[in-house]
Amino acid sequence: MHDTGNVIFSGIGVVLVLLPLPLHWRARNSGTLLLITWLLIGNLVTFIDGIVWWDNYNNPAPVWCDIVSKIFVGLPVGISASSLCITRRLAMIASSTAVTISQRRMRIALAIDLFLGIALPLIIMALHYVVQAHRFDILEGYGCSPVTWPGVPGVFAVQIWAPLLSVIASVYGVIAIKFFLSRRLQFESVLRSSRNGLDSRHYLRLVAIASVDILVGLPLTTFTLVDYITRSKPYVSWHWLHLGWSRVDHYAASAYLSSPSQTVVIVLPRWFPPLLALHFFIFFGVSVDAITEYIRWFGWAKSRLPFGLSKPADRLPFAAPKLGSTVAQPSSVTWREPSITANADPDPSYNETSGPDHVRSGGVIVSVSVERQVV
Repeated sequence: MHDTGNVIFSGIGVVLVLLPLPLHWRARNSGTLLLITWLLIGNLVTFIDGIVWWDNYNNPAPVWCDIVSKIFVGLPVGISASSLCITRRLAMIASSTAVTISQRRMRIALAIDLFLGIALPLIIMALHYVVQAHRFDILEGYGCSPVTWPGVPGVFAVQIWAPLLSVIASVYGVIAIKFFLSRRLQFESVLRSSRNGLDSRHYLRLVAIASVDILVGLPLTTFTLVDYITRSKPYVSWHWLHLGWSRVDHYAASAYLSSPSQTVVIVLPRWFPPLLALHFFIFFGVSVDAITEYIRWFGWAKSRLPFGLSKPADRLPFAAPKLGSTVAQPSSVTWREPSITANADPDPSYNETSGPDHVRSGGVIVSVSVERQVV
């Protein structure tokens, strides 16, 4: 079994999130950069896993699966936290009564963004070991998958954070839109003072991409949480749960696709990064600024070509000599056809060693001239 569409679109997603990266790097919008990072990681590992475990469920790379299984634990948290960082920053800018945002306030906001977007997902990855019953699972066609023992500890250690962050992000999103609609007259000056390179169009695009994450990610993570709770089992003890922890379970596609709920829990999260990468590119990859950036890249690449598309440099005109000969009739000489006889006396004025300027024979002067033509 293999999911061809998931492999193709996750590979495309890697490219789509990288194209607008330079623009957002220059804007220094931390929430957007965090979202790009998590989408890049999610699409990359999904693409690699889909290729390595194409029609098989072997275990050729156990260390890789150790890393990837933890990434899949922190990925929904990182994406939801990035959306929270975006909507929180937009709400902070929109609700600000001061025209200028202080450097101290911006540093505090950056520290909060880094905690939410990087530190919190790493903490969740570490806490996952508390409810990790064995090393990992391998699913045919999809590869590495984390193992979480269903129970109350797993709810608070892992499962609840992604939907909770999405709910908080939606609240900030409503605040950002509310202040945008009520303060449109002074909004442009507030955006310019934020020093993030924002304008009204960019502001609305950020709200839109965060809304897509909330509208798609929140139902998915909520369904996963509910399914997890319905399968809850008692947590006996730490030693009991981690007994034989190094075990790796292998599942054929027929085993995990037989249940509709398991299909949703396993398959849909693999499609979430490619779907969000596509929406991200639609909002930011085809804007006027992005197209201008692509044209600049194309011009730079074209200028590096040794031949072909590169335009030759302008050259100054140069003078090229052109040799020619004309037969000229002097004004003091009457033109007539020459009469040459076999016993004609040679012209005493003729000198074989004379220069090439004029040669006279029988009343005809042959003038050799050099013309200079500018081409």
